[in-house]
Amino acid sequence: MKNARVGRSIATLVAMAGVYGFAGKALAATGGEIQPGAYCPLPKAGKKPSCLEPAQAEYGGFFEAIDENRADDARLARVEAAVAAGEQDYLALSSLAWGYYRLSQEAARTPGADPEIVARLERWNALLGAAYGERAEDDPYREAVRSAALDLRSKAPPVTLRCTDERGRTTECDSTDAVVRGLDAAASDVGPRGALERLLERWFGESES
Repeated sequence: MKNARVGRSIATLVAMAGVYGFAGKALAATGGEIQPGAYCPLPKAGKKPSCLEPAQAEYGGFFEAIDENRADDARLARVEAAVAAGEQDYLALSSLAWGYYRLSQEAARTPGADPEIVARLERWNALLGAAYGERAEDDPYREAVRSAALDLRSKAPPVTLRCTDERGRTTECDSTDAVVRGLDAAASDVGPRGALERLLERWFGESES
């Protein structure tokens, strides 16, 4: 219920952003169009959006490995390293979200889910959580990371992963929840709530507590 309220509020915030001038480059990529310095959102139909073209040009090996369903491939490491570095690399973030989406599709089609895929999704969830937690609260990149997590929660098929509950204990949850929980856990390490959550509370009077 809490996540549903925040999700609805974020959707409302994005819709109002054009009026208030809040949505910057991190939230500007819509309709699959190429927006430099922005997260490339996943398309509803699951087809590769045109805004991924710059990311594919930069990280071609990553996309080749994903297209081959190679969750154990060393070609994935370059994107992982870029996201782990904590820099504003929107191409790497968009690539990671696309790879997460595609691998979760493959895992959902496979009974018993390939352990390599599950391990990679857990690793990427941790990477997204760390990328969110390490950014300054007013950093547009942090907003882009959360946009990617919410995008995955709404569009990626669920796969059972290990995640951390509200008490810090390791438990099982589906991948679409795990990726957002990873961000929430990271946010709790750097403050009571991030800038976006505070803005939502101020505008809509909602609290996550």
